[in-house]
Amino acid sequence: MESDESFRDSIATIDKQGKRVWIYAQKPFGKLYTLRTYASYIYLVIFFSLPFIKINGDPFFLFNIMEGKFVLFTMVFWPQDFFLFGLGMMIFVLFVALFTVVFGRVFCGWACPQTIFLEMIFRKIEYWIEGDASYQKKLNNGPWTKEKIRKKITKNVLFFLASFVIANTFLSYIIGIDKLFHIMTEPIQNHLGGFIAIIAFTGIFYGVYVRFREQVCLVVCPYGRLQGVLLDRDSVVVAYDYKRGEQRGKFHKNEKRSLGDCIDCHQCVKVCPTGIDIRNGTQLECVNCTACIDVCNHMMESVGLPKNLIRYD
Repeated sequence: MESDESFRDSIATIDKQGKRVWIYAQKPFGKLYTLRTYASYIYLVIFFSLPFIKINGDPFFLFNIMEGKFVLFTMVFWPQDFFLFGLGMMIFVLFVALFTVVFGRVFCGWACPQTIFLEMIFRKIEYWIEGDASYQKKLNNGPWTKEKIRKKITKNVLFFLASFVIANTFLSYIIGIDKLFHIMTEPIQNHLGGFIAIIAFTGIFYGVYVRFREQVCLVVCPYGRLQGVLLDRDSVVVAYDYKRGEQRGKFHKNEKRSLGDCIDCHQCVKVCPTGIDIRNGTQLECVNCTACIDVCNHMMESVGLPKNLIRYD
């Protein structure tokens, strides 16, 4: 039993020497991934268009800490109204906690900006330029050829441009789209602080998506760290059907299956963006992205076994 639980002694992205293990996530596909893609597109449209929406001269959302002005759904709050703003934040945190108790960590996989930007923008760029996980690994471990240099430069330039756009949009939620426009069109010396903020935010986003990636969810995000104490036995999570799946064993054509339905193909591990094995049960690293559900259903269909060995449950 001790060896079976050894995976809980460390996270999948850190080896025994304490060094970073780079995750080469296999490109996901399937019905849930398609739904998540459409949901992400809606989110991205809202995220990038909301700063331009104004009602009675005020933006829909504004978190101007420097001037002490906060706008939520066109309602303006000033420092003297902070108790109302604080009460609203407390209600929001309580809602998040109760939502997690019931629906698990579905927010992380379907609505979190970190997941959406990483999976729906930056990874798609990476898949487009460098190919799927096996090609990426081969490219990174191979010599510096002209093709590798070209691909790395192209990817990093696109990563930087995407980070720049996200940084400007993020800043527009803090200072407003009008001030951001002035920073971008007027001489730098007139808005030196704003220019530095744009560069700083761009650098942070670029660093996160080019290198830090899933570590944000595992190490930095407080919601991810709280997940373990918010879930209970009735929470909806991405789960592996242990009773149906065990004992695991490879599938052989035309066999009369005497083992469990898990054919031990490891596809659920290869497609996981945080590198976990969902068959070990609910884990801190799981962001409920459902990639393992899609790929497992595909494998079950391929060998003629019932789907939903991994599912929301």
